[in-house]
Amino acid sequence: MKTAILLGLLFLGTSCANVKQIDRGLISSRLMQLNPTPEESVFLEEVNSYREGAAGGSASVGGGCGCN
Repeated sequence: MKTAILLGLLFLGTSCANVKQIDRGLISSRLMQLNPTPEESVFLEEVNSYREGAAGGSASVGGGCGCN
């Protein structure tokens, strides 16, 4: 039980980090983004819509009728 509490406190103490201003550009680079190649994703969605014969439903809210 003591070990679990000690590990919990250890994780809570190390969860935040101060980042120097000079290093923030490196962290916010394209490789660190959730989708580093948005242009490629748009192209692949377009190719998929032509292949499947339907468009939409991947990122927008709405029904299957094509209404926005």
